This record gives sequence, structure tokens and C-alpha cells, in this order.
Amino acid sequence: MVYIFDPPLGNSPGLISPLWYGLDDFNAYYRANRPIPAANFPQPLIVDEPVQDVPDIFRPSSRVIVFSERARTFMEKRALGQVEFIPVEIQIERDVALRSNLASAYYYLNILGRAQRFQWLEMPTRPFQIGEDGIERHVMIDDYSQWKLRQRAPGEPLIWRESWWRFNDKEYRGHFEILIEDALWQQLDEAFPNQLNAIQIGTSICPLEPSA
Repeated sequence: MVYIFDPPLGNSPGLISPLWYGLDDFNAYYRANRPIPAANFPQPLIVDEPVQDVPDIFRPSSRVIVFSERARTFMEKRALGQVEFIPVEIQIERDVALRSNLASAYYYLNILGRAQRFQWLEMPTRPFQIGEDGIERHVMIDDYSQWKLRQRAPGEPLIWRESWWRFNDKEYRGHFEILIEDALWQQLDEAFPNQLNAIQIGTSICPLEPSA
């Protein structure tokens, strides 16, 4: 099975707030389903009050996920090359730092892994738009239980964003969620309890022959 990789938004209350001046550039890469250049991530993150019990995995905003050094080391041992870890600059006053319990380093996650595993022809979709090229674009419906994926092939990433898929005059897009294999999700949940939403998706079905 597969999960959506989803740390709860606001699971680090009062911790940090991103200063984000490059949102348009970030969104351009995000919408094109391309890895986002490090320079387009928000910098710095501000700690403006003492914090304790900081999660190792958290969301400072809806678009970005942060890992501690401990979580980064854990992930790199299990999904090497599938995630880029971009160092986060922490802005904090000295007196606040002395009264806080922070990790030695924090990192933004930039998901590099891509795979095309949705079984688009086996699941309901929602028409999105028809472009000037005449291609009719579709996206997933919001009901996770109806999403279907083929099984993971050897060498495919354990954590990924979905690649777009074109079939005849239709293009299917499903890249906004980060997807993660059950085994890796379970390992993360065990190592970092109560830091991930348990959103298991769809029904895994047998691989199909590649389509044109």
C-alpha cells in the first residue's frame, strides 16, 4: 500500500514562520512538477519565542516540509537520492535560543523522486482544462479510497511525486501530493511517532503494460 506523506500543518505551534519572497518562482517549478531550486525555498525561518519538544518532521507552511538532522540521517539511509535536503537558516535571538531546545540543523525537503504509478484508466478523474494544444487535462478526485496505483517496480523511488501521463488526447496530472511506500512510512512513523498523518490511499493493483 501507499500513503500520502503528510506531516500535520501546525504540528509545531509557535515554532517558526517562513519569510518567503520567491513564492512565484517556487510555484512555477511546483506546478510544472520539476524539482525546485534551493534558492527558491523560503529563507530564513524565524523562531520568535522559546520552543521545546520540537518535532523532527513538521510543516511551517502548507507548501514546505522540514526535517531535523536526525530525520534527515534516517531518511537518507532508506531513500538515498530520492530527496534533496536544503539547509534551513534559523533566525533566532540569543536569549530565545538559550531557552529553546532545537536540533543541530534543519532542512527543507525537495522531493526528487518521480514515478508514474497511478492507474488512471482504472479510477475516476476530474477534467481540469483543455489547452491550446487540444489536450484535455485531468486530475484526481479528492476521494483517496478510489485512487489506484500499480505495484512498485524494482528501482522506482520509495517517496515520489507522480509523473504526468498522456494517453491519446488526454493528459493526467497527479503530482501535488507526495506519495510514500508503506514500508518507508511505517519506519518513519515508528522512529518519529505522531508526526505524520496516516492517510493510506487507494487499492494497489497488478502492474499494467506501459501505454503509449
